[in-house]
Amino acid sequence: MVVLKAELRQLKPHSILFPALQSLRQPHQAITSIHRKHGDLVLGRFFDKNLLFVSHPEHIEQVYAQEARGLLSRDFLYVAKKSLFGDGLINSKTETWINQRRLLQPLFLKEAVSEWENVITSNASAAANQLKKTTPQEINLSSEIRTLIQRIFIQILMGKLVDDMLEKEQLMDAVGTISKGLLLQMIAQIISDGKLMKLMPNKDRQYQTAVAQLYAFVHKEIASRKEQQGHDLISLMLKATDKKSGYSMTPELLQDETVNLLFAGQDTTINTLSWFFYLIGKDAETHKKITEEILKHKTTPLTAANLEKLVYTKAALHETLRLYPSSPALATQAVADVVIGGYPIPAGTTILLSTYVTHRHAALWERPHEFYPEHFLTTPGQEGRHKYSFYPFGGGLHNCIGRHFVELEMMIVIVTLLREFTFKTNRAFKEAASITLKPDQDVVLSMNLIGK
Repeated sequence: MVVLKAELRQLKPHSILFPALQSLRQPHQAITSIHRKHGDLVLGRFFDKNLLFVSHPEHIEQVYAQEARGLLSRDFLYVAKKSLFGDGLINSKTETWINQRRLLQPLFLKEAVSEWENVITSNASAAANQLKKTTPQEINLSSEIRTLIQRIFIQILMGKLVDDMLEKEQLMDAVGTISKGLLLQMIAQIISDGKLMKLMPNKDRQYQTAVAQLYAFVHKEIASRKEQQGHDLISLMLKATDKKSGYSMTPELLQDETVNLLFAGQDTTINTLSWFFYLIGKDAETHKKITEEILKHKTTPLTAANLEKLVYTKAALHETLRLYPSSPALATQAVADVVIGGYPIPAGTTILLSTYVTHRHAALWERPHEFYPEHFLTTPGQEGRHKYSFYPFGGGLHNCIGRHFVELEMMIVIVTLLREFTFKTNRAFKEAASITLKPDQDVVLSMNLIGK
């Protein structure tokens, strides 16, 4: 327990009734308005609940340090996430989380992820070849990306082609319903200990039905994989054993982890790629720079090592993640009295790391609200930017283990498409209400073959 000193300043609490309710529909705007009105570190009150909103990188680093010491915990959201994530890595508690993290980490190291390069490249190339038959025209790129990412991830996770699946349409519909419903579940838990869901029985029912569909699908897949194990992720998880302790997953945890991967591994990638092509479709100059860089290496095999040469393209991807991080905020809770930013924060306070606000903070970024890949053309250390001014994959103990895989997948898709096509749009899209930050409608772009 941290002993609070009497001379510490007290953080003035503010009523956040309206922003808290607004967060049910527009969480990124609600969080932005709170920080715009009250500053980088805001203690809010919603009836009898304390919520601390954190947007400055130094304070974010303090939060992760306190979490590493066991003074903060994400377990308060356990019930809200249990129906979807079970005891998988996204939701598991201390000992289970440690064991699962240790077991899964090797499967997502750079060296391990590189084994999926051919699967990603072949599917991306097939999608590009199919699109060549339809250009020039307007295309629903979000739909094309959804189909492509589903193909890639199903093949990697389950070792099968998506065309062989009768449930492919229902599966994507279920993921979409869950993405919207999980936002309500999480916010309801944060501001009302889940009570608000009683006022939305139809939405709760739709969410629970979609979760049940996802679990039924995964249960069937795991059962079939026991009969024929391969090199897919399910089989690798089945065979995984910690050499030191002998720990391996129970059937229940295997099912939970598969659901975790199936949901998290598709939704965020689809959203980021949709935003990326939308942004370059609006910015002809940036599009040109990326295309020129990619075409210099047009015949180079798409390996992780070769993709590192595409510095500006990678910067544009990171800039997309800056403007549209996977989640607008991350939540934890003080389980003991702590000090953040020099202020005493009592146990029981819910702490929200305002990723969306930090990524657009005027003191941290030269052009905070513009698409400007040059933000990432120097390393954070060289330009004095704090490491937590950009943290789309989280940080601290709970950083995303799938980062290397996701970045490799997105870069291969981006390079494969931009070797063949240019994209343009005059449309405007906004952020939709969802657990992940997705466009409010499918991104439709004009597409043309390069050189025509």
